[in-house]
Formats: sequence, C-alpha cells, structure tokens
Amino acid sequence: MLNRRDLRVIEGGALRHAAPDEKFEGAYATDTRLMGVFVVYIKWQLTGLASARRKSRFLHQFYYIETTEEGIESYTGITGQDEEGMRFAEQSMLGGLGGGRVPLTMNEAIWLVQEYARQTKAFGKPLPDDTEDYAFVLAREAQMVPEREALLFRKLCGEVLGDYHLINYFLMRYFAGDYYPVDMLSAGSVPHDLLQGDGYATLCRNDIDLLEPVPGQDADERRYMCVSVTEEDPGHRIVVSEIGVSEDEEGDLIVTRLTVESAFSITGAEAAMKLSRPEFVTVYEVAGNVEDVIDELDNRYTGALQNLTEGGKLYISFFEDNKHVNQKRYLLNDDVKEIVYLTVEDQLIVGSYSLAGIKRIENRMLLSRFARQLIEVGKYEFKEPMLYDYTMSYGGDFVRYVEEIMGFEDDGDDR
Repeated sequence: MLNRRDLRVIEGGALRHAAPDEKFEGAYATDTRLMGVFVVYIKWQLTGLASARRKSRFLHQFYYIETTEEGIESYTGITGQDEEGMRFAEQSMLGGLGGGRVPLTMNEAIWLVQEYARQTKAFGKPLPDDTEDYAFVLAREAQMVPEREALLFRKLCGEVLGDYHLINYFLMRYFAGDYYPVDMLSAGSVPHDLLQGDGYATLCRNDIDLLEPVPGQDADERRYMCVSVTEEDPGHRIVVSEIGVSEDEEGDLIVTRLTVESAFSITGAEAAMKLSRPEFVTVYEVAGNVEDVIDELDNRYTGALQNLTEGGKLYISFFEDNKHVNQKRYLLNDDVKEIVYLTVEDQLIVGSYSLAGIKRIENRMLLSRFARQLIEVGKYEFKEPMLYDYTMSYGGDFVRYVEEIMGFEDDGDDR
C-alpha cells in the first residue's frame, strides 16, 4: 500500500536556467532612422561574475548604427555612474543627430543590436572593438515578427511633418540603396532599380516643385518634380524625378510612385556651384585669461561636437530636431546651427550659414562673462563655407589666412 509519507514532489516543466548576470534596466533609440543613422542605448544592472569582472554594478552601452554601409559603426561602454563619461558619450554619438529619444523594450533593443551586427558582417566590416563588452547582448534570444518590426521602424522614424519632409527622406533612403524604409514609405509600390550605379549615393541637395494636376490624375494625389544633386564614388550627378504623394487608409503620408526623368554626371566645379551657400564669420581677438573662455564654452556647448585640432578647439552645434528636412529646398548640413573655434593664437572665430544665425552668436558673445576680453577684428560673408576647412588645416591667424586664400589685402570688415 502506498504511503503518503513516502511521496515527494518532483518539479516538472522546462529546465531552469540560472538568472543572467546582466539585468535589463532600460533602453532608448534616437528617432533618426530616416536619416540613415541612429543610436541605441541600453542600461544593464550587473551581478555575479559580470559585476566582479567590470568592478561595477552598472553598464551603459551606446551603439552608433549606420544603416547602409557600416551597420554598428562604433560602440561605447561605460561602467558605474560616470556622469562625465555619459555626457561625453551622448555628446559624441547623439550630438549631431537632431532627433528625440524613444523608449525600447529589452527585446527591441537586443534585436536591433543583433540585426545590425549581422549587417556589419554582411557589409564585410568588423564589429567595433570591445566585443567582449557586448557579447552577452549578441548571445541573448530576441525575436521579431514582421508586424512588430514594422511598428519598431515607425517608432524609430519620428513624425513626418509634411510632403516635403516625406519626399526628402524618401529620396535620401532611395539614393542610399536603403530599401526597407523605401518600401515602408511607399507601401512597396516603387521599384528598386530605377537608377544605375552601386546604390550608395548621398543626397546633397534637393529642390521640390509642385506640379499642376493632369487629366485622369487621382484627386488625392499630389505630384512633385524633384531636382536632386547626389554624391557617390565616381563623383556628383543630377537626378530629375517625379514623385506622387498621398495619404494611406490610416491618414499617414505615403509615396505613391517615383519616375526618374533623367540622370547625368556633372563636374566637380558644377557640383560646387550647385552646393554653394553663404557663410557668415566673425573674428575676435581674446585678451586676458583664455582658460576662462574655454571653461565657459565647454559649459555652454555641452551638447555640441567638440574636437581638439592642431590649431585650436572646435565646437559644432546642431539644431535640436530635423525640421530642416521639411523644406522645399533641402541642403546637406543644414542641421549645423553654429561653429565656434578658439585658436591656439587666442582668436575666437564664430560662424553660421545665415545672417540671423551669426547675429544670434554675436549677441551671445556680447552677453557672455568673457565679453570684455573680446576685441572684434573682422566680419566676413563668404559665398561658400570655408571656416571648417580652416579648422582642419592649421592656418594661423584667420584674417591673414583669408587674405592669402583670396589673394588680396583685406580691411577685415567685408560685411
């Protein structure tokens, strides 16, 4: 006879696995997927061997992702609560993207890292250094069905504000050969083979004109003519295309069709003429303690890209969003808000692509704590940008640099 005291419970079901030493704490991505680059951030709480190995209870991971030729382009891992390290990582990776941050689930974050790690290998590129730092992310299980992938894509794209916004984004991705967003923005209605070439071109400029309706045209469709300047390995070319835009059943803007009217190469001189834009520059001499100026610039431009060059310290700040894409004329680098360069020869040089922009910077300098140290020595309006090129080549005194480049003696006040 069976005695109950001889019975014991045996736990069934799947085998239990030890809890991982990395516990998910949160994640976000920038909503800049349509620009072709975005950042994924993941925070992990560490225990056990993971904590002992890194001598920390927390790990912060930043993945910079380029979607057309690189995959995961760079990686930064920060342990502990290193606020300075976090600030630098966010500045260097997110500073020029101009997007917002959208929260990710653990599955979404892991899937994105794994997907673009696969693409990195498919592009024939190595994964970034410190692979042991994120090996556990690549090893974890993540699943993504097409419906959820589409929802994730929409999350990473931010809001499309209008027809111009949609068209410029669409052409960026089409010329880059980035066809998943092309299909998502057009419901798969546009062929991928309308252009000859390797498919990796950068949209440098795009001019959009609304066309008059034609007989038989869908009343809900708007037709646009686009003249685009692209850059690829052989050089530049102009592509003339016609794009249809409408709304889908959910009211979202969508590209209904694309036809390429013509595409032809142009010379470097022609490209420079097409891509030229004015640049406004003001030059100051700095008197007194330059360290005070550096300290205030560092604090003021915490979100800007900062770079130490042979000739000084460069700050490039960007607009906080990508609304510049929603324009009738799109120009590459229209997201640059201002450029500030403090040289080793104690010159402070500020630049902007607009007159309103340079006035804004000048007013800010006049209201700064180091305003009394500034002596204005020159104002310039150039037909095309030259300040960044100057920062990349040690040119010494900027006023003398301009005189040598232009081949004339300058009185230092051209504006």
